[in-house]
Amino acid sequence: MTSSVSSETAFTALVGDAEHGFWLDDSLGETVSYIGIGEPVATTDGFAEFDVDSNAPISRVGWVTYGERASTIGAAVGRERHPGAMILRVECAVEFAHTTDSVTVYARDEARGREWATILESATLPDTAGSSEAAAAPRTAHWRDSTTEYAQLIESCKKHISNGDAYQLCLTTSVDVPGAVDAVATFRRLRRVAPTRFGGVIRSGGVTLLSASPELFLNVRDGIASTQPIKGTRRRSPDPVEDEQLKRELLDSDKERAENLMIVDLCRNDLSTVCEVGSVNVPALHVVETYSTVHQLVSTVTGNIAPEKSPADVARALFPAGSMTGAPKIAAVDILNALETGERGIYSGVFGFSGANGINLAMTIRSIVVDSEGATIGVGGGITSGSNTPDEIREVGVKAAALLSVLSATPNLFLATE
Repeated sequence: MTSSVSSETAFTALVGDAEHGFWLDDSLGETVSYIGIGEPVATTDGFAEFDVDSNAPISRVGWVTYGERASTIGAAVGRERHPGAMILRVECAVEFAHTTDSVTVYARDEARGREWATILESATLPDTAGSSEAAAAPRTAHWRDSTTEYAQLIESCKKHISNGDAYQLCLTTSVDVPGAVDAVATFRRLRRVAPTRFGGVIRSGGVTLLSASPELFLNVRDGIASTQPIKGTRRRSPDPVEDEQLKRELLDSDKERAENLMIVDLCRNDLSTVCEVGSVNVPALHVVETYSTVHQLVSTVTGNIAPEKSPADVARALFPAGSMTGAPKIAAVDILNALETGERGIYSGVFGFSGANGINLAMTIRSIVVDSEGATIGVGGGITSGSNTPDEIREVGVKAAALLSVLSATPNLFLATE
């Protein structure tokens, strides 16, 4: 059917305050968006629960934390604040196909499906898309590491690299913003300042993930697996000339290209363990993608899945994502586990959905996790032998800026201009 109701309005009208709800949001309007409700399912490693036979395009929604590296590569994991995986069995969902302006309701219960369709067809629903969202009350951001401490961690990473322990390390930190947070209102602000095809809200058990992720972890469709690692970031500039210079600087940076290439090689190796021999290739290398707040250096790696492998097998082979660990993966994970001053939790994991058409998971980056204690932001960047410490610190600040802004949280310690 067709409907003039936006996914934003539909989420408010149909999902509302439901305990287990989701809004998978392509705010760029290039693919599809989904809103809906579900019920939690028991999880093993999280990935197995995405492998289901279903006629609906969306049957499972959820996230897997960075801590699930314990099950995929046998890495040591400290105490995490939230369970290692949260997967919802979709009970009722609405698909918004942006390219055709069509809306489809999928429901396990036909009566609920008809009810939702009737509401969507109603002419009385106010369309909130594009409406202004009031700013949050000012809050204080508490960074886990000071810039001085983070600089020391960067130097430790560079020492490991010079010693031959690793080629590249993705070092991270986090920011806590205490106090009650209106998660949905925060996401509305976020999707306006940082639109992306992998945005989303997933809420269950008192925990809500808000994401403006630009990075595809895994897409499986028609037996073909694709991953699109991002390594390399530059801020946007309001000056068109400077903005183009920043974009060119990213594309021409030997450091950024080398970092991206190392992760591409890691992804090729991971996919080769679950794909047909000779089918893994790199159809796009070192492409600059531009978003509202940053330029990113992106590559694409694909492969034909071996007949005996499932989408969940592919996800396990790739996890944790090389773009969030470094290379070699196991060595990098062990080094970072010793250096970083806290577990990453939901940050650095993956989130998304599966259904009849396959699986679609994004990296949990540029994200906010909201619970009863407040909001938490994870942020980091790749360190190589050619890393400049002040530049790496500023990159962390650039990545955190939009997330802190929608929470009205200061200071952004990692941006010297603040």
